[in-house]
Amino acid sequence: MHVSPSSVSQRLKSLERDFGAKLYRKNKDGIELTTAGQTLLSTANQVLHQLDTLRRTLNPSLEKPVQALAVGGSYNPSAKHLPAAIAAFKKSHPEIGVTFLTSYRSIVEKWVREGEVEIAIVQNPSQSCMADLYTEAFAVDSLVFFTHIGHPLSKKQKIGFADLADTPLIVRESWDPTEKILALVKSRGLTLNVALRCASPDAVKAAVRRKMGIGILFHDLIEDDIRRKEFKVLRVHGLPRLKGNSYIIVNKNTVLKPPATEFLALLRDMRRSQRKPVTLRTQTGTNDS
Repeated sequence: MHVSPSSVSQRLKSLERDFGAKLYRKNKDGIELTTAGQTLLSTANQVLHQLDTLRRTLNPSLEKPVQALAVGGSYNPSAKHLPAAIAAFKKSHPEIGVTFLTSYRSIVEKWVREGEVEIAIVQNPSQSCMADLYTEAFAVDSLVFFTHIGHPLSKKQKIGFADLADTPLIVRESWDPTEKILALVKSRGLTLNVALRCASPDAVKAAVRRKMGIGILFHDLIEDDIRRKEFKVLRVHGLPRLKGNSYIIVNKNTVLKPPATEFLALLRDMRRSQRKPVTLRTQTGTNDS
């Protein structure tokens, strides 16, 4: 914003004096708006929008700038969180055009670095991303084994590693979470039967639908299929829980435009409303989702 932190702090304190209310509080991540602060921000945005509309009504020669927002996401957040966020954003900002791009985590990080997207959500950012880009914890998900509801293993309440070894496995190609699972099982004296390696989560789901074997994906990617009673998550005895943490990422060296700033605020509201807690990134997470 090209404004010093001390100047911003003084202006915030001045606003609090003017309105006679506490507008923000400090937390472990920096600061967050209070209820009064959120009300002020929302109302201020409306007032500024009304002033802009009035200005253009009184002076039709003023051209209305075309506003746009470019959002990116790796596969997991793109299947669950981002569509809901974009739908909510479009409902309150129908005049803003939104571009939504999805790919592997490494590619999405590259898009943010190069300015192709202003804001993105990726699962378990790379070390270089954590160092070079602004990152903010958003959500956590679990890696699961799943199968079609018509598969024989879906009838079992709990299965063991031996059941997995005897069943064709459908995984994503060159995907770190899969390699962690395979290495873990191998360390216990078993080798899984990887029958098919797919390029995308959708391809894994398509193969499982055809009852070609058991799939491995993050839970969010199959949540709707489970709700429709098409897939069932398998409880594997002795398998530790593997997690993936989703993060909001933004280019540190770029000033966000108003649409991106408002979309970031919307994502933060979504994060606060989530039932399951957001955890800080750990080394047990998985990559490139």
